[in-house]
Amino acid sequence: MMMEETTAQKGMLRLGIASLVIGIWADFLFFGKDIGISYMLFVFSVYALFFWQAKQKSMLVLRRRHLFAWGLSLPILLLSTTFLLFSNTLFHFINCLLIPFLFIVQTILLTESNRKKWYTLDFLGELLGIVFIHTLRHVRTPFSGMKEWLKSRVDQKKYGVGLKVATGIGISLPILLVVLSLLSQADGVFGFFLSEIPRVLLSWTSFETLWRLFLIALVALGLFAYFHALMEEREEHVEIPDPTREEQKIVWDGVIMVTVLTMINIVYIAFTVIQISYLFTGNKMLLPAGMTYAEYAKNGFNELVMVTLINFAILLMTMHFASRAKRLLYRLIQGLLSLLTVGTGFMLFSAYFRLSLYEAYYGYTYSRLLGHAFMIFLAVLLVISLVKIWHDRFSLIQSFAIVGLASYVLLNYVNMDAIIAKNNIARYHDSKILDIDYLTELSYDAVPIILSLAEDERVGSEVVSKLERRIAKLPANDQWQSFNFSTYQAKKWMSQSAGR
Repeated sequence: MMMEETTAQKGMLRLGIASLVIGIWADFLFFGKDIGISYMLFVFSVYALFFWQAKQKSMLVLRRRHLFAWGLSLPILLLSTTFLLFSNTLFHFINCLLIPFLFIVQTILLTESNRKKWYTLDFLGELLGIVFIHTLRHVRTPFSGMKEWLKSRVDQKKYGVGLKVATGIGISLPILLVVLSLLSQADGVFGFFLSEIPRVLLSWTSFETLWRLFLIALVALGLFAYFHALMEEREEHVEIPDPTREEQKIVWDGVIMVTVLTMINIVYIAFTVIQISYLFTGNKMLLPAGMTYAEYAKNGFNELVMVTLINFAILLMTMHFASRAKRLLYRLIQGLLSLLTVGTGFMLFSAYFRLSLYEAYYGYTYSRLLGHAFMIFLAVLLVISLVKIWHDRFSLIQSFAIVGLASYVLLNYVNMDAIIAKNNIARYHDSKILDIDYLTELSYDAVPIILSLAEDERVGSEVVSKLERRIAKLPANDQWQSFNFSTYQAKKWMSQSAGR
């Protein structure tokens, strides 16, 4: 028993030292520096700590059910690499939140610390429990261990006296603060000497040093507490099956559902016919008086997207709650759901087309390009839903989660800023309209594209001047931890442009 306790204590000590090393490493990588290659290196170091701990606890076993968990390594790696390759601050902010979340999901699945499937809401509850309950519970573990270590190596009588002295100091501190404040106001000379104490102390150690030490301790303590909570042994939990569960399931009447879906589909068929006449035949005579195509496109985009989301809700709820007792009736529901899916797909196409018209008239921005991406994503989900309608055992939530994550990673790598710049420049060549301020405020990913305007007689000098002012704000000698390929390329292109 004593040997097991000693082994456990040594394991905790090793984890504590390793966590402290990574805390110092994080300070070296990030403090006072822009994020660049440093983020990817930090992720690798945390992975190394996890695999080392899992190996020590014999918790890392290759199993088929871990396939999804291992697969999460790819998006985590790709998203970490974006800090090296791109300079889009929006995606960097989201990735700073998403990567730790994906890492936590992956480590929970690999160590089998979960009891529920990863694609259920119950799993999210388990994740929050591990992060905010078990992890926080182990924050005090290093301090408890240090207390026990001191207790075991110091004479019990002396330990008791020391503990009482520490308690006395703790009690006296608030009293002293009040007394010193009153005395400093009563005697100016005493107050002067008292005010000099912080200055003397700060001359020995700066506030920045204290802040960095605090951050190092915070990172080390967080890593220690999380991995200790993740690797701890938990009681086996056996879930007793409920034989009445199937009977308690809510079921929607098939006839009611057929009626509802039929009415909705009739409206959508009529809408589709009208949309074809307005948008895809080029028949401008059918537009209301005084309305341009750009105005028509702008007015309906948000509404169409909202209707699409409502259709998704109808689709998902019907597939989940529709009665399957009468096979023929359920086949009819499947057919109507398929028609609803096709109608929703046409609405997405209509919204996509409207947004394209609007962009051609008003220009290209982040929000509009993200709108295109979101509609393409919804179209893929519609295809998946169509498969689910006819294959009931097909896992919809798993597919949505995987496609959603893959879509987001792809969005990180399509270089949105370069696409926006390219399209706005092409629009400028056609219409001679260009928002130079917006164009030059895009991330450094777009600089090579924007510099194609450098030779333009109308806007070339203004574009180059604005870019030069932006590039001048970058640190002249970046530290290697902040290296970013996008900013490096931007500086290189600007220097080449200046040398022409």
